Amino acid sequence: MSRTTRDRAFVLRRISLTIFALFAAFAITVVGQNAGDTSDPTTLQPTGFVNDYVGVIDPATKAELEKKLTDLKATTDPQVEIAVAVIKTTGGRDIFDYSIMLARTWKIGTKADDNPSALLVVAIDDRKYFTQISRDLEDELPDGLVGSLQRRYLVPEFKVGNYSKGINDTIDAYIARIRDKGNVAGRPEASPAAGSRDDSMPAEGYCAIACVVGLLLLILFVGYLLSRFTGGGRGRVEVEVEAAVIFSRVRRRG
Repeated sequence: MSRTTRDRAFVLRRISLTIFALFAAFAITVVGQNAGDTSDPTTLQPTGFVNDYVGVIDPATKAELEKKLTDLKATTDPQVEIAVAVIKTTGGRDIFDYSIMLARTWKIGTKADDNPSALLVVAIDDRKYFTQISRDLEDELPDGLVGSLQRRYLVPEFKVGNYSKGINDTIDAYIARIRDKGNVAGRPEASPAAGSRDDSMPAEGYCAIACVVGLLLLILFVGYLLSRFTGGGRGRVEVEVEAAVIFSRVRRRG
């Protein structure tokens, strides 16, 4: 291979790897922002009754809560739907206003005239919480009682960073109160509601997949160009190795 060809291949490889690094940094930034920004309630999509966007609820407790809330909806008449949202911050919004917007976005409850529902919102960085109670659930969970239950179960555990137990115990208290008021029998199966479980992939999931596919295509394209200039597969292997190293560095920084 001539010196000119080698120089051309070297320059092409450096330019390609620079483009790759910039693309990787952009992709990681976009995915991170999409996954971490919860300040706009109208953009959040529910993935179940329990939606932890911060990762403070351990998997076992989350599964337990999902089962409790699913059973609650299936065994009450009128059906009672309770959801949980754990976010990083409200982005400066009052948590009362945030909870209303989120409840309306998720359409928690049913379209029936009697629509008992509740939404517990916890903003970790803001150190705030609020339970939005629908008008049809106020007899079972009046504001005064809700505040008392939160101070009894939620606050002490939150002070020591035990968010899983605080949320779980508070939900247990809500369910017990609803049962005590006589709503214990109902339909054997819960009809799906717009704000209930949605197993579709969140938007950030599609974004992450698109970025990964784009990176792979870029690696293959650069390898193809180098193989054309160097006359073999060695250049492709080198660029793939270097690309992997750069990507791992960018990911650690991100």
